[in-house]
Amino acid sequence: MKKLIFFLFLTLHMSAQEFSVRKGVVVDDLKVADTLTETYSLYLPTTYENGRTWPTLFVFDSRGRGRTAAQLLKGTAERQGYIVVSSNDIKRENTLEENVMVAARLLQQVTKKLPVDLSQVSTLGSMAGAKAASSIPLIFDNIHGAVAVGDHWVNFNLLDQKKSFNFIGIVGDEQYSAMGMGMTTDGLSELKFPSQLYTYDGGEDWPAADILDSAVGALTLDAMRKEKRPVDRQLIQQLYEQDLGWVNKLMSQNQLLNAQNLLEVMEEKYDGFVNATEIKAKQNQLSRSRNYIVQKREQQTINQKESRLLDDFVYYLEEDIRTANFENLGWWNFQKKQLDSLGQKQNGEAKMALRLKGFIQEYIRLKRNEFQENRTPLESRMLANMLQTIFDPQAFDAYRNIISLSAQDNDYQTAYFYLEEMLKHGYKDMDALYDIEGTLGLRLTPDYNNIIENYLGKAKFHEDHN
Repeated sequence: MKKLIFFLFLTLHMSAQEFSVRKGVVVDDLKVADTLTETYSLYLPTTYENGRTWPTLFVFDSRGRGRTAAQLLKGTAERQGYIVVSSNDIKRENTLEENVMVAARLLQQVTKKLPVDLSQVSTLGSMAGAKAASSIPLIFDNIHGAVAVGDHWVNFNLLDQKKSFNFIGIVGDEQYSAMGMGMTTDGLSELKFPSQLYTYDGGEDWPAADILDSAVGALTLDAMRKEKRPVDRQLIQQLYEQDLGWVNKLMSQNQLLNAQNLLEVMEEKYDGFVNATEIKAKQNQLSRSRNYIVQKREQQTINQKESRLLDDFVYYLEEDIRTANFENLGWWNFQKKQLDSLGQKQNGEAKMALRLKGFIQEYIRLKRNEFQENRTPLESRMLANMLQTIFDPQAFDAYRNIISLSAQDNDYQTAYFYLEEMLKHGYKDMDALYDIEGTLGLRLTPDYNNIIENYLGKAKFHEDHN
């Protein structure tokens, strides 16, 4: 990331061409630039017109689903007056630097074409896209805000208080990043960066559109507060009533911790715009609720347990990978089964189990990416990939790596085993099985081809027994 920031001397261009595209519908597959293969989806609100600049949301879905992400934000764009620009080229398997470069090119090129209000450029992303979205304010000047869903990347060493931006985290209680997102939000608040954290029940990549609308609403109100856009009392009231209705819904569903969290967000969000009497009354009502007190105590207990387990898992992962301790694979299999069993329950510990599994998956994935840049021993790389398949049985790139490394080590039995495991879990790309690095001798063997034929019905080098 340091190299990226060193070489990326980026500025948002002030010129915007006259731009003609259909309003009120998501237009897909627009080219970022003639010299690039990258594309994006675009939504212009029905009120859009040339001749003025517009607040703009740059959106990054972790699987490059630009159209889907733009559709989620159509209602928000209409109500709050935003252009939505949604990348089709963010990928979960990319490094952070690769995704940031995709995002940076999109910002650079689109601000040349569209009448973007450069004081109201905000980013919004989910998972890997959230990491890119939250890192953009550290690279570009004058980014108004970043909305990070499910994950984030904020390097506190790169923060500049003269270049303040709004950080809004959105995290589900089944997502591994829940604890880290809270710590980042608190840390930014201490440094006087405007920051808020929305929480919701579940772990989907994207939460309900109402949550996204509320988060973008926080950016809209802050822009009004800073005189970047006119104060719109009608819109403020609409956003407030929507949030208050959401609080009431959460309370009726007994999601009291999420309700209290939203009330805390509302206190800051509507400061100076709405009388806080109603918000404080709701907070007092919750603080006197026995159910709320019980839920809060239970969550504190779970958080303490989760923190201890995280420390243990990180320590053992580092040790086992460093020492290539293959004997502990059985122990990790047992831990995975224990977490699976715990995750079947309908309580707070079940959600903790889902967060822990997600954390381990992501931790190992990042270690594997790190190994691509370092001269790591084959055995350590092998073990990291094996651990990845335990916690993510459909991490097909990890199986491919194991097959490649095993072939290079002349350990064909391990290669056969993981080939079959990969096929058992639904892998279908036969051609790719004959294009794995370092496997020329392996892929010519009868055993390799027989395994492929057993699962896919054919093989490239089929042995004719007639």
